[in-house]
Amino acid sequence: MPRLSLPPELERFREKLEPTVKPVIRIQTNPQATAWHQSKFGGLPYLPNGMELPKDASGASMRLLAQINFEELPSVLEDWPQKGILQFFLSPDADGMGLDFDDQTNQSNFKVVFHEELIPADGLVTDFSFLEEPKEDDFPPYKESALSFVLGQEAVSITDRTFEAIFKGIDYEEVMKMEENQPIIFWQLYSEQFSGEGHKIGGYPFFAQVDLRGNERYADYDVLLLQVDTDEEAGIAWGDTGVGNFFISKENLKKRNFSDVVYNWDCC
Repeated sequence: MPRLSLPPELERFREKLEPTVKPVIRIQTNPQATAWHQSKFGGLPYLPNGMELPKDASGASMRLLAQINFEELPSVLEDWPQKGILQFFLSPDADGMGLDFDDQTNQSNFKVVFHEELIPADGLVTDFSFLEEPKEDDFPPYKESALSFVLGQEAVSITDRTFEAIFKGIDYEEVMKMEENQPIIFWQLYSEQFSGEGHKIGGYPFFAQVDLRGNERYADYDVLLLQVDTDEEAGIAWGDTGVGNFFISKENLKKRNFSDVVYNWDCC
């Protein structure tokens, strides 16, 4: 893995940061129509004939948030599928965009679906006329984007639950440098370098508020399965510049058990 790139002001923390480095697949969006098997945000899903779209707690069809075709990724991360399609659905009608604040693993109003063996397009559902078109600000995303992927690496993000333990004893208000006669403090500089923001698979998450995995109930969900950030060009909004993310335990990822996933979104 390449040496971690750091600004001079953070170089003295290299020994703390290098052990935290993880591979990440960053996702880039291109708003356009997509094919049935293609990775996408929004749009219509890969759905074999005879299968139904996931239904929410009221019995209404959910909508596609994201679809990842693993054969399109530039590299397979450890323990991840090498093929197949992973889909993330949300209820467009449920309160909180499908999030159950009392149990964030409750897939009544969101659903994660994995298709390990894919079939050709002539065996797929193509008539989705029963679905209403998503409206702006009603569903993230309200339009369709094709996805491309770039393999990279990143150190622990500033909102990840492990950050404070790694930097225990550090003065977060320490002045690191001056710009235009204004002090740039440690917290600000680190946030600029390792915020954790963006669309991604793996790596470290971004939270607009706090890492929910600080709650013992969700402590074992240690893998960032998918993060979908606010993205105006792609028509994605999570409240006020928020972010949505999904977490799974390493063991469940190995077993391809996507029925036990934590869904979270928060905003400022």
